[in-house]
Amino acid sequence: TQRYNMKLRLGRGFTIEELRAANIPKKLAPTIGISVDHRRRNKCVESLERNVDRLKQYMSKLVIFPKRSGKKGVKKGDTPRSDVPNVAQNTLKEIIPIERPKMRIKARAITAEEKEFSAYKTLKKARTDKKYYGAKMKKQAEAKKEG
Repeated sequence: TQRYNMKLRLGRGFTIEELRAANIPKKLAPTIGISVDHRRRNKCVESLERNVDRLKQYMSKLVIFPKRSGKKGVKKGDTPRSDVPNVAQNTLKEIIPIERPKMRIKARAITAEEKEFSAYKTLKKARTDKKYYGAKMKKQAEAKKEG
């Protein structure tokens, strides 16, 4: 129903295409807290861009602690040891919340054009035009032959 399908919500994970656009390897994603849904497909560019922006924002805020002490324990992408002690922990329910657009439309006066418009008549006309399209084209062809 319209009530439920208009709501934006967190899904099962990001698509592989979204991860690729955000330059995150699909094998690395689950290890740093990003869920991946290989079955999901991107149906529109807007949602793809929105999710890529969310991934990039997540990666900018992400702090990866080095596994072991010493120089050999630090890998590429780890946070420097100087920044590790004063890191604040995230306590939000959603790590990066989805920005939900406001769907409210302000009330306004109905215009004369809108009062005049009839959806039933428009659809009925389209249906009859479709039904008699072949006969109409046939008549036009015959008229061209004769004229």
